[in-house]
Amino acid sequence: MAENKVFKIGRLRLIDDFPIALHTSFVTKSTFPEIEKDGPDMTSMFQYYRQRGFVEFGFSRSTLNAIFPTLFERDILQCSSSIPLLQVGSLCRDKRSNQVLEHTVIIYRSDCFTYVI
Repeated sequence: MAENKVFKIGRLRLIDDFPIALHTSFVTKSTFPEIEKDGPDMTSMFQYYRQRGFVEFGFSRSTLNAIFPTLFERDILQCSSSIPLLQVGSLCRDKRSNQVLEHTVIIYRSDCFTYVI
């Protein structure tokens, strides 16, 4: 079985310099051969995909978990251990080929958003 490197790309979302969410994307080198070189300068995953010919996206069913922050998450999101976080995970696919482009995990501070269901 051939090995396929998986890269983890994180983006911290800020509002007025205040951290509100942590987006983490997991992408494979076989899908994006230049990801190791391109990764440090990326600000938008969807823009990156579009530049590589993937223009229509589909998403799998998402999972939603209420979690309490780890030490790392408390540090990066500047919150206490008593602030619950909402964790959303999903797969993003290219609609034409159904190829998985990324597995995404987004962690939101629950005290910074209003959710309409």
